[in-house]
Amino acid sequence: MSVLETQGLTKEFGDLRAVDEMDFEVDSGEIVGIIGPNGAGKTTLVNLLTGVLDATSGEIVFDGKSLKGSPVHDRAQAGLVRSFQIPRVCDDLTLVENVRSAILSRDQKNNSLFTVLDWENDTRAEAVGLLDEFGLAKKRETEAEAIPHGDKKILDVCMSVAMRPKLLILDEPTSGVATENKYAIMDRLQNFFETSDSAVLFIEHDMELVADYAERVVAMDQGRKLIDGTPEEVLEDQTVKQRIRGEE
Repeated sequence: MSVLETQGLTKEFGDLRAVDEMDFEVDSGEIVGIIGPNGAGKTTLVNLLTGVLDATSGEIVFDGKSLKGSPVHDRAQAGLVRSFQIPRVCDDLTLVENVRSAILSRDQKNNSLFTVLDWENDTRAEAVGLLDEFGLAKKRETEAEAIPHGDKKILDVCMSVAMRPKLLILDEPTSGVATENKYAIMDRLQNFFETSDSAVLFIEHDMELVADYAERVVAMDQGRKLIDGTPEEVLEDQTVKQRIRGEE
């Protein structure tokens, strides 16, 4: 069953069509990779899906409902959640406090008196459990500013997962991470999502990671969808090899 579907999705900036008539869908529980050269429209597409940008034309349907006019916060509350290329964590808070803040935001309790009363109760147990899932439980009382960049990336994803997404969008989840740590991050993500019904849509430039972790791949160039298929079909496509992978 499709959790996300776009129909003729288009975004124009003056004479430039950054996203051009995009039609694609993501099924529940599916892991989909998006690839393309710089300027292909990948981030613009994500900004359209998450409500950062308004579409010039076209439709976005999430969980059976049109997202037209829906703001970023409402989309997140509905289960369309984004993890950023640059981790958006609070350096002054410990890891467990960062995750608990995401839980309270999910439950819409972060701006009420209930926040104070609930702060030491069940949110802590849930936060510690999530940190354990992602291999960060031993650092839960460490302030975020003191952990390595790779751990911050994992923490950012952990906070996104705390929102209980129906679809999690990951913007280059391993960017800036040492090569030896990239697979550790993706393994933790894969292990978690294999036990959940959440779908994942991730942008990635590392073709090896795409081949190993995506179930389906969408290749973009100049705002358009080039090809949509299995990793093998897409990565071995001649146009993809030439325009995205830089092969002759």
